[in-house]
Amino acid sequence: MALEFFYDWYLGIVAYLSNALGPYNDYPLAVVTIFLITIMMALISSGATRALTDVEATRRRMIEVREWQSEYTKAIRSKDEKAIAKAKKRESAIKKAQAEMSRQQMKPLFFTIIPFFVFYYIFYAVFGYNQVPIAYSPITLPFVGDTFNFWTWYLISSFSMSALVQRVMGIPTVSD
Repeated sequence: MALEFFYDWYLGIVAYLSNALGPYNDYPLAVVTIFLITIMMALISSGATRALTDVEATRRRMIEVREWQSEYTKAIRSKDEKAIAKAKKRESAIKKAQAEMSRQQMKPLFFTIIPFFVFYYIFYAVFGYNQVPIAYSPITLPFVGDTFNFWTWYLISSFSMSALVQRVMGIPTVSD
């Protein structure tokens, strides 16, 4: 009984959004719609990261870890036992810094993962349960092909936009 209510509610939301999007629900305008949805999701995720973590402390730890890794790699390559020993002494502190960075990065995940799954599940249905082509590629991509459904186009858009949005919002990324 309760599940039927939620399922009917879900179908109502899907129908409403499908009707509201109109021609933006089908190829070729769906490409832009999903791209905008991707930007919105990236903004939400980056906003949660900015609000829930100490961005500057994370950036400092990332720099510290990267410098240590560089030192350690250089010492190993040069086979300098003294430098290797010096780097090994800092290894436990670096592992603690990495663990703290991981904890900081998990904070926003707890607040965004369930809403993102709900959001994805709704739009997955709005755009035809991956049965409808959303975009076409002029070249055939390995493992993907040349016809993109909702999931594929969302993933490509997400990879391309997440790092850009994080950079604009001043959130440290691996490439920093």
